[in-house]
Amino acid sequence: MTYTASGKTRFLTRRDQAERYRRSIRTIKRWGQNPAMNMPPEYDFAGLPSRREDHLEEWEQGRVKDA
Repeated sequence: MTYTASGKTRFLTRRDQAERYRRSIRTIKRWGQNPAMNMPPEYDFAGLPSRREDHLEEWEQGRVKDA
């Protein structure tokens, strides 16, 4: 489930991220716990850990540059 705050910022739950990156929810959680992955911070919405979509896009671009 994707959340929108103030009609502009979209937040992706771990499930959304798992679908986006074609990985398991558990893998997304592990990536977030691994400092080497340098993932954006998570926000908690009623128990649903989520990340800002724009921050994930920036993170993706940084991963491409590092590769």
